[in-house]
Amino acid sequence: MKVALGMIIKSLTSDAELMRFIKNAEKYGHKLDCAIVAYKQHLDPQVEQKINERLPLFTIDIKNPGYCAEQFRRRGISDAAARTLLECPVGKGSVLVPYGFNRTVVMIEAILRGVDILFFVDYDVFPSVLMMTPDGPVAIDIDFFGAHLEQLASGSQVTTGEYSGYNILPPASFDGMDDLLVGLQKSEMTGYWQSSQTHRCLMVAPSAREIKPSSKILGGNVAIKLSSFSGLPPFFSSHYTVGGNVFLCRGEDTVLGLEIAKAGIVCTDIGLSPLHDTYQNYPVEPDLCGDRSVQERLYYACTGWVGRNPFLNYIIGADLKAVRGYQRERLKHGLGALVGYTSNPAFTDILKNFDTSSDNLGRYINEFENVLEAWEEFRNLCL
Repeated sequence: MKVALGMIIKSLTSDAELMRFIKNAEKYGHKLDCAIVAYKQHLDPQVEQKINERLPLFTIDIKNPGYCAEQFRRRGISDAAARTLLECPVGKGSVLVPYGFNRTVVMIEAILRGVDILFFVDYDVFPSVLMMTPDGPVAIDIDFFGAHLEQLASGSQVTTGEYSGYNILPPASFDGMDDLLVGLQKSEMTGYWQSSQTHRCLMVAPSAREIKPSSKILGGNVAIKLSSFSGLPPFFSSHYTVGGNVFLCRGEDTVLGLEIAKAGIVCTDIGLSPLHDTYQNYPVEPDLCGDRSVQERLYYACTGWVGRNPFLNYIIGADLKAVRGYQRERLKHGLGALVGYTSNPAFTDILKNFDTSSDNLGRYINEFENVLEAWEEFRNLCL
């Protein structure tokens, strides 16, 4: 059984992100056969060599995935399918790459290299969990790979779990929080966010693990038996442009989770919540009113959610016109309240993102159908 560690990163200029997982596997006696890393901008050859000395490393220039392209030609995959699956939809002039495209290319490379189990971890995730102790929250090492492999050996085809650490919603308190979350299609977070003055949006792992079936996948904490994808689509998310600026839609793992549920694939929440350093400065508490970097993180999360939602609602069969009208009105009020709370007028612009993404739904659907067709060709020739 060939096991690979997969990661997507802006630039591979440090070995720290990969090494903490490589060392974790070694510490608990698990064999990783290789690592597959997709990078967007820079690759430091010395870092690449240092990792290779510890574990075979395959790097992917995400705008030019040469190994995948070569294998596609050798295996007779059509030029049309290769363009759909391997050419970044945003274009080579942009540094942004859709999340779904990133993950799919890594998964394709893993399949072409004969990988049986692919672990996806994000660069800002750690193989430890945040536990509450009498002295406060403490990060404790975990057997990250063992927890996933245990359930995969028991019949699961996909394993995943939540995170610990600071939530992407920072502590806040203002009238209109509920409107904002409804407009962002995150209403399930309303009670949590409104009580954030108590828990400060710091998520800690439960004292006892709860292993349970799940249809919710978190892309930075997931293991996949690649044979399970013989009848499933790949990851998918799109992008849109407002005022000449490209924005990425979130939800590539959400869509995959829905499709897994439809197909009856066995997906298990392993009840282990690795630390997610959401703002890349843990343990500093995010300050929404006083820290512009926190505001920017929330801003782009919001643009990603409103980017995701039209396609998500299409997938789940919602009344698109009714949902759009209702969400837009609530979002308008919520953004106004957020602007007043943060004194940052930029949040108002998210309404334009909402409208633009909604208007792009037809393109999203067309892209998805093209990806499914290309993936079917790849699946038939390579799986």
